[in-house]
Amino acid sequence: MKTLSPLQRDDLLCLVLALGLIAIPLLGPSNYLLGQITLFVLWAAVVTQWNLVFGVAGILSIGHLALFAAGGYATALLGVYFDLSLWLTLPVAALAGLAISLFMGLTTLRLRGAYVVVMTLAIAMTLYQIIVTDVACFRQSQTVCYSFSGGARGLSRYGDFGFRELLGYKWIAIGNFYVAVAALVLGTLVAIAIIHSPYGKAFQAMRDNEVAASARGIEVHKYQLIVFAVAGLFTGLTGGVYAGVIGTFGPQVLELPTLLFLLSMMVVGGPGTVWGPILGTAALAFVDEGFRDLAEWRNTGYAVILIIMMLALPDGIVGGMKRLAKSIPLGNVRAGGEQ
Repeated sequence: MKTLSPLQRDDLLCLVLALGLIAIPLLGPSNYLLGQITLFVLWAAVVTQWNLVFGVAGILSIGHLALFAAGGYATALLGVYFDLSLWLTLPVAALAGLAISLFMGLTTLRLRGAYVVVMTLAIAMTLYQIIVTDVACFRQSQTVCYSFSGGARGLSRYGDFGFRELLGYKWIAIGNFYVAVAALVLGTLVAIAIIHSPYGKAFQAMRDNEVAASARGIEVHKYQLIVFAVAGLFTGLTGGVYAGVIGTFGPQVLELPTLLFLLSMMVVGGPGTVWGPILGTAALAFVDEGFRDLAEWRNTGYAVILIIMMLALPDGIVGGMKRLAKSIPLGNVRAGGEQ
């Protein structure tokens, strides 16, 4: 029997993932549960792209949510001020994420380590401050004044994907869920293709030893911009989908708790791996649901679970699964069927 290549294996797993997610609405979950699953599908899409920069290429960027915010605001602003269909805003959202990502890549080209952390975080926090301090009256509705970006309140009433008219009220949540699944599957397929391509090998070489990679002819600056561009494009697209699905978009997505929550998903799953971000997101989704009725203990619970995970599985869930697989003794089967 022919053995599947790593690329074929991951493509097959992506197909299984897609089919599994598509089947979820058929199980009849409540609208609340389906909404929670939709949210975590979108977070998985974001973390999958962040993993390309942080885990695969080894660039310590922690300002990734700025790309997500750029896409979300592009969709929301176009809906508010131009009344565009949200479907038409998604390409613009992707380009907005790409623009911020390239800016972030250019500003960190000559920086390494902690300096990249500080610069990327500074860019995200600057964007946050620009939004929350936007209080000037830009438009007026009856007696209420609204700022251009919505300020700390964010933006709403910019439209949706039209599932209410197309499918009926009861099917809105299912329609939104499938849009989120499409964003995750598309981003995952791209991530798989990149990781198993020569570009992926170049990114991993940069991560493992940048000096050696440069000595072997890899143009580090060029590949750094490429990985930022790819991640920015699909993260911006996911931000646009998030804005359309949730129906409101504000600066809360740039706040530190959200950043740490998504970073934890990557760390728990296993940075630098294909499936680590998705497994980490799934794990923390269960944790989040478990603490739903214990809001005051939520942050403490996350901290304890992360500490346990880091001690028990320092290389994440995927790394733990690989070590477990290697530890299982397998008998050598001879050609004649004898052991």
